[in-house]
Amino acid sequence: MAIRKTRQVAGHIVRASLWALAGLTGAAQASDPGMPDCGGTGALRVLDEKQGAIESLAFLPSGKLVFSNNLSGVLKRKDGPAMAPVAVAEGLKFPGGIVVNSEREIMIGTGNGLGGLTPSLGLAGIARVDLIAGTVMPVIKGLSMANGLVRATDGTYYASDDLAKSLDRVLPDGTVQRKWLAQNSNGLALSQDGRTLYVNQFLPAGIKAVNLVDGQVRDHAKVPSQRSLAGLDGLTIDDHGNLYVVAYFSGEVWRASPQGSLCRLVSGLSLPSAVAIGREGQGFLPDSLYIATHSGRLMALPGAVPR
Repeated sequence: MAIRKTRQVAGHIVRASLWALAGLTGAAQASDPGMPDCGGTGALRVLDEKQGAIESLAFLPSGKLVFSNNLSGVLKRKDGPAMAPVAVAEGLKFPGGIVVNSEREIMIGTGNGLGGLTPSLGLAGIARVDLIAGTVMPVIKGLSMANGLVRATDGTYYASDDLAKSLDRVLPDGTVQRKWLAQNSNGLALSQDGRTLYVNQFLPAGIKAVNLVDGQVRDHAKVPSQRSLAGLDGLTIDDHGNLYVVAYFSGEVWRASPQGSLCRLVSGLSLPSAVAIGREGQGFLPDSLYIATHSGRLMALPGAVPR
Protein backbone atom coordinates (compact mmCIF):
# COMPACT_ATOMS: atom_id res chain seq x y z
CA MET A 1 0.00 0.00 0.00
CA ALA A 2 2.88 2.37 0.79
CA ILE A 3 4.30 1.82 -2.71
CA ARG A 4 0.97 2.56 -4.31
CA LYS A 5 0.51 5.69 -2.23
CA THR A 6 3.99 6.85 -3.22
CA ARG A 7 3.14 6.37 -6.89
CA GLN A 8 -0.05 8.39 -6.51
CA VAL A 9 1.70 11.23 -4.67
CA ALA A 10 4.46 11.21 -7.29
CA GLY A 11 1.76 11.53 -9.94
CA HIS A 12 0.47 14.70 -8.40
CA ILE A 13 4.02 16.07 -8.14
CA VAL A 14 4.37 15.47 -11.88
CA ARG A 15 1.07 17.23 -12.50
CA ALA A 16 2.10 20.10 -10.26
CA SER A 17 5.22 20.52 -12.36
CA LEU A 18 3.06 20.62 -15.47
CA TRP A 19 0.81 23.19 -13.81
CA ALA A 20 3.86 25.42 -13.42
CA LEU A 21 4.16 25.42 -17.21
CA ALA A 22 0.47 26.18 -17.66
CA GLY A 23 0.88 29.90 -17.04
CA LEU A 24 3.44 30.21 -19.83
CA THR A 25 1.41 28.08 -22.22
CA GLY A 26 -1.82 29.89 -21.40
CA ALA A 27 -0.24 33.31 -21.82
CA ALA A 28 1.09 32.32 -25.21
CA GLN A 29 -2.14 30.82 -26.47
CA ALA A 30 -4.91 32.87 -24.87
CA SER A 31 -4.20 35.82 -27.17
CA ASP A 32 -3.62 33.69 -30.25
CA PRO A 33 -5.99 34.52 -33.15
CA GLY A 34 -6.10 30.89 -34.34
CA MET A 35 -9.26 30.26 -32.28
CA PRO A 36 -12.26 32.54 -33.00
CA ASP A 37 -14.53 33.56 -30.16
CA CYS A 38 -17.99 31.96 -30.10
CA GLY A 39 -19.79 35.07 -28.89
CA GLY A 40 -23.25 35.25 -27.37
CA THR A 41 -22.27 34.31 -23.82
CA GLY A 42 -22.92 36.22 -20.64
CA ALA A 43 -20.34 37.16 -18.02
CA LEU A 44 -18.49 34.31 -16.35
CA ARG A 45 -19.61 34.00 -12.73
CA VAL A 46 -17.74 32.37 -9.85
CA LEU A 47 -20.07 30.24 -7.71
CA ASP A 48 -17.54 28.74 -5.30
CA GLU A 49 -13.85 29.04 -4.51
CA LYS A 50 -11.30 27.10 -2.44
CA GLN A 51 -12.79 23.72 -3.35
CA GLY A 52 -9.44 22.08 -4.05
CA ALA A 53 -8.55 20.18 -7.22
CA ILE A 54 -12.01 19.63 -8.69
CA GLU A 55 -11.69 16.72 -11.10
CA SER A 56 -15.21 15.97 -12.33
CA LEU A 57 -18.77 17.21 -12.01
CA ALA A 58 -22.22 16.02 -13.04
CA PHE A 59 -25.87 16.93 -12.56
CA LEU A 60 -28.33 14.65 -10.80
CA PRO A 61 -31.88 14.18 -12.19
CA SER A 62 -33.20 16.78 -9.73
CA GLY A 63 -30.79 19.42 -11.02
CA LYS A 64 -28.41 19.24 -8.05
CA LEU A 65 -24.69 19.21 -8.84
CA VAL A 66 -22.08 16.76 -7.57
CA PHE A 67 -18.32 17.17 -7.94
CA SER A 68 -15.17 15.43 -6.76
CA ASN A 69 -11.81 16.55 -5.38
CA ASN A 70 -8.98 14.51 -6.85
CA LEU A 71 -6.54 15.12 -3.99
CA SER A 72 -8.77 14.92 -0.90
CA GLY A 73 -11.00 12.14 -2.24
CA VAL A 74 -14.14 14.00 -1.14
CA LEU A 75 -17.35 14.07 -3.16
CA LYS A 76 -19.58 17.11 -2.65
CA ARG A 77 -23.14 18.05 -3.60
CA LYS A 78 -24.32 21.56 -4.40
CA ASP A 79 -28.09 22.00 -4.17
CA GLY A 80 -28.32 25.32 -6.01
CA PRO A 81 -26.14 28.09 -7.44
CA ALA A 82 -26.21 30.06 -4.18
CA MET A 83 -25.98 27.03 -1.88
CA ALA A 84 -22.71 26.06 -0.21
CA PRO A 85 -21.36 22.65 -1.25
CA VAL A 86 -21.69 19.85 1.32
CA ALA A 87 -19.63 16.67 1.56
CA VAL A 88 -21.63 13.52 0.79
CA ALA A 89 -18.87 10.90 0.62
CA GLU A 90 -15.21 10.60 1.56
CA GLY A 91 -12.36 8.16 1.12
CA LEU A 92 -12.43 8.00 -2.69
CA LYS A 93 -9.00 7.06 -3.99
CA PHE A 94 -8.10 9.78 -6.48
CA PRO A 95 -11.53 10.06 -8.14
CA GLY A 96 -11.99 10.49 -11.89
CA GLY A 97 -15.06 10.64 -14.11
CA ILE A 98 -18.69 10.44 -12.92
CA VAL A 99 -21.67 8.53 -14.34
CA VAL A 100 -25.06 9.24 -12.72
CA ASN A 101 -27.28 6.24 -11.96
CA SER A 102 -30.06 8.00 -10.06
CA GLU A 103 -30.74 10.79 -7.60
CA ARG A 104 -29.19 8.62 -4.90
CA GLU A 105 -26.36 6.86 -6.69
CA ILE A 106 -23.39 7.56 -8.97
CA MET A 107 -20.53 5.56 -10.42
CA ILE A 108 -17.09 7.15 -10.26
CA GLY A 109 -13.64 6.34 -11.58
CA THR A 110 -10.91 5.75 -8.96
CA GLY A 111 -7.13 5.50 -9.15
CA ASN A 112 -6.75 8.61 -11.30
CA GLY A 113 -3.00 9.00 -10.76
CA LEU A 114 0.50 8.16 -11.94
CA GLY A 115 -0.45 4.49 -12.38
CA GLY A 116 -1.86 5.59 -15.72
CA LEU A 117 1.70 5.80 -17.04
CA THR A 118 1.81 1.99 -16.89
CA PRO A 119 -1.63 0.67 -17.86
CA SER A 120 -0.58 -2.94 -17.24
CA LEU A 121 -0.54 -2.23 -13.50
CA GLY A 122 -4.33 -1.93 -13.58
CA LEU A 123 -4.44 0.30 -10.51
CA ALA A 124 -7.70 2.08 -11.36
CA GLY A 125 -11.33 1.06 -11.18
CA ILE A 126 -14.94 2.13 -10.79
CA ALA A 127 -16.81 2.55 -7.50
CA ARG A 128 -20.49 2.93 -6.64
CA VAL A 129 -21.32 5.82 -4.30
CA ASP A 130 -24.53 6.06 -2.28
CA LEU A 131 -25.12 9.80 -2.00
CA ILE A 132 -27.45 9.43 0.97
CA ALA A 133 -25.53 6.93 3.10
CA GLY A 134 -22.14 8.18 1.91
CA THR A 135 -20.88 4.64 1.28
CA VAL A 136 -18.30 3.81 -1.39
CA MET A 137 -18.22 0.32 -2.89
CA PRO A 138 -15.61 -0.74 -5.50
CA VAL A 139 -17.29 -2.66 -8.32
CA ILE A 140 -14.70 -2.78 -11.14
CA LYS A 141 -10.94 -3.23 -10.78
CA GLY A 142 -8.01 -3.46 -13.18
CA LEU A 143 -8.41 -0.29 -15.26
CA SER A 144 -5.57 1.89 -16.50
CA MET A 145 -6.61 5.23 -15.00
CA ALA A 146 -10.38 5.99 -15.16
CA ASN A 147 -9.78 9.72 -15.59
CA GLY A 148 -12.83 10.14 -17.81
CA LEU A 149 -15.79 7.78 -17.58
CA VAL A 150 -18.94 7.30 -19.67
CA ARG A 151 -21.50 4.49 -19.98
CA ALA A 152 -23.38 3.41 -23.09
CA THR A 153 -27.06 2.47 -23.00
CA ASP A 154 -26.18 -1.24 -23.02
CA GLY A 155 -24.14 -0.83 -19.83
CA THR A 156 -20.69 -0.76 -21.43
CA TYR A 157 -18.24 1.62 -19.72
CA TYR A 158 -15.39 3.49 -21.39
CA ALA A 159 -12.58 4.80 -19.19
CA SER A 160 -9.73 7.08 -20.25
CA ASP A 161 -6.02 7.40 -19.51
CA ASP A 162 -4.39 10.78 -20.16
CA LEU A 163 -0.85 9.56 -19.44
CA ALA A 164 -0.63 6.63 -21.89
CA LYS A 165 -2.22 5.25 -25.02
CA SER A 166 -4.90 3.26 -23.25
CA LEU A 167 -8.64 3.67 -23.67
CA ASP A 168 -10.33 0.94 -21.63
CA ARG A 169 -13.69 -0.77 -22.08
CA VAL A 170 -15.76 -2.64 -19.49
CA LEU A 171 -18.41 -4.93 -20.95
CA PRO A 172 -21.88 -5.19 -19.36
CA ASP A 173 -20.89 -8.49 -17.69
CA GLY A 174 -17.97 -6.76 -15.95
CA THR A 175 -15.20 -7.99 -18.26
CA VAL A 176 -12.37 -5.47 -18.30
CA GLN A 177 -10.71 -4.86 -21.66
CA ARG A 178 -7.75 -2.78 -20.62
CA LYS A 179 -6.14 -0.93 -23.52
CA TRP A 180 -9.14 -1.78 -25.69
CA LEU A 181 -7.95 1.01 -27.92
CA ALA A 182 -4.37 2.34 -28.06
CA GLN A 183 -5.50 5.94 -27.74
CA ASN A 184 -4.34 8.64 -25.35
CA SER A 185 -7.58 9.88 -23.84
CA ASN A 186 -8.94 12.26 -21.26
CA GLY A 187 -12.49 13.67 -21.39
CA LEU A 188 -15.11 11.40 -23.00
CA ALA A 189 -18.60 11.95 -24.42
CA LEU A 190 -21.08 9.71 -26.24
CA SER A 191 -23.22 10.73 -29.22
CA GLN A 192 -26.99 10.54 -28.75
CA ASP A 193 -27.27 7.52 -31.04
CA GLY A 194 -24.56 5.73 -29.07
CA ARG A 195 -22.49 4.98 -32.15
CA THR A 196 -19.68 7.48 -31.59
CA LEU A 197 -17.38 8.03 -28.62
CA TYR A 198 -15.78 11.46 -28.63
CA VAL A 199 -12.36 11.61 -27.00
CA ASN A 200 -10.18 14.50 -25.86
CA GLN A 201 -6.58 13.56 -26.57
CA PHE A 202 -4.56 15.23 -23.83
CA LEU A 203 -1.23 15.73 -25.62
CA PRO A 204 -0.76 16.60 -28.39
CA ALA A 205 -4.18 18.24 -28.18
CA GLY A 206 -6.74 16.51 -30.38
CA ILE A 207 -10.48 15.91 -30.53
CA LYS A 208 -11.16 12.40 -31.78
CA ALA A 209 -14.27 10.45 -32.79
CA VAL A 210 -14.25 6.68 -32.26
CA ASN A 211 -16.70 4.59 -34.28
CA LEU A 212 -17.96 2.10 -31.70
CA VAL A 213 -19.07 -0.33 -34.40
CA ASP A 214 -15.64 -0.89 -35.96
CA GLY A 215 -13.26 0.92 -33.55
CA GLN A 216 -11.95 3.29 -36.23
CA VAL A 217 -10.64 6.64 -35.00
CA ARG A 218 -10.81 9.92 -36.90
CA ASP A 219 -10.21 13.59 -36.14
CA HIS A 220 -13.51 15.25 -35.29
CA ALA A 221 -12.11 18.78 -35.13
CA LYS A 222 -8.76 20.17 -36.20
CA VAL A 223 -7.00 21.81 -33.26
CA PRO A 224 -4.92 24.83 -34.36
CA SER A 225 -1.19 24.11 -34.33
CA GLN A 226 -0.69 27.00 -31.89
CA ARG A 227 -2.68 24.96 -29.36
CA SER A 228 -0.99 21.60 -29.72
CA LEU A 229 0.13 21.90 -26.08
CA ALA A 230 -3.27 23.07 -24.79
CA GLY A 231 -3.71 19.81 -22.82
CA LEU A 232 -7.32 18.80 -23.47
CA ASP A 233 -9.13 17.66 -20.33
CA GLY A 234 -12.89 17.45 -19.60
CA LEU A 235 -15.53 16.99 -22.30
CA THR A 236 -19.30 17.00 -22.55
CA ILE A 237 -21.93 17.07 -25.31
CA ASP A 238 -25.31 18.80 -25.69
CA ASP A 239 -28.57 17.67 -27.30
CA HIS A 240 -27.54 19.19 -30.64
CA GLY A 241 -24.23 17.33 -30.80
CA ASN A 242 -22.02 20.28 -29.86
CA LEU A 243 -18.96 19.34 -27.83
CA TYR A 244 -17.61 21.43 -24.95
CA VAL A 245 -13.87 21.00 -24.66
CA VAL A 246 -11.68 21.96 -21.71
CA ALA A 247 -8.17 23.15 -22.62
CA TYR A 248 -6.30 22.74 -19.35
CA PHE A 249 -2.94 24.39 -20.05
CA SER A 250 -4.26 27.21 -22.23
CA GLY A 251 -6.97 28.05 -19.68
CA GLU A 252 -9.83 27.92 -22.15
CA VAL A 253 -13.12 26.18 -22.94
CA TRP A 254 -13.98 25.58 -26.60
CA ARG A 255 -17.14 24.55 -28.43
CA ALA A 256 -16.95 22.16 -31.37
CA SER A 257 -19.92 21.95 -33.72
CA PRO A 258 -21.21 18.58 -35.00
CA GLN A 259 -19.29 19.37 -38.21
CA GLY A 260 -16.06 20.00 -36.27
CA SER A 261 -15.85 23.80 -36.35
CA LEU A 262 -14.13 25.20 -33.26
CA CYS A 263 -14.64 28.43 -31.36
CA ARG A 264 -13.57 29.69 -27.94
CA LEU A 265 -16.21 30.24 -25.27
CA VAL A 266 -13.96 31.58 -22.52
CA SER A 267 -10.26 32.15 -21.83
CA GLY A 268 -8.06 33.25 -18.93
CA LEU A 269 -9.07 30.38 -16.64
CA SER A 270 -6.71 28.87 -14.08
CA LEU A 271 -6.33 25.11 -14.67
CA PRO A 272 -9.85 24.28 -15.92
CA SER A 273 -10.56 20.56 -15.59
CA ALA A 274 -14.21 19.71 -16.25
CA VAL A 275 -17.50 21.01 -17.65
CA ALA A 276 -21.17 20.10 -17.33
CA ILE A 277 -24.32 21.49 -18.92
CA GLY A 278 -26.86 22.87 -16.48
CA ARG A 279 -30.05 21.03 -15.64
CA GLU A 280 -33.30 22.61 -14.48
CA GLY A 281 -34.76 22.00 -11.05
CA GLN A 282 -32.55 23.76 -8.52
CA GLY A 283 -31.76 27.07 -10.20
CA PHE A 284 -28.97 25.89 -12.49
CA LEU A 285 -29.70 26.86 -16.09
CA PRO A 286 -29.73 24.53 -19.12
CA ASP A 287 -28.22 27.22 -21.36
CA SER A 288 -25.27 27.63 -18.98
CA LEU A 289 -22.02 25.73 -18.91
CA TYR A 290 -20.63 24.93 -15.47
CA ILE A 291 -16.85 24.87 -15.29
CA ALA A 292 -14.60 23.37 -12.61
CA THR A 293 -10.90 24.00 -12.08
CA HIS A 294 -7.98 22.37 -10.33
CA SER A 295 -7.42 25.76 -8.72
CA GLY A 296 -10.59 25.24 -6.69
CA ARG A 297 -13.22 27.28 -8.51
CA LEU A 298 -16.69 26.34 -9.71
CA MET A 299 -18.05 28.79 -12.29
CA ALA A 300 -21.08 29.38 -14.51
CA LEU A 301 -20.97 30.66 -18.09
CA PRO A 302 -24.48 31.80 -19.18
CA GLY A 303 -25.53 31.48 -22.81
CA ALA A 304 -22.80 29.01 -23.72
CA VAL A 305 -25.23 26.25 -24.70
CA PRO A 306 -27.54 26.90 -27.68
CA ARG A 307 -31.18 26.06 -26.92
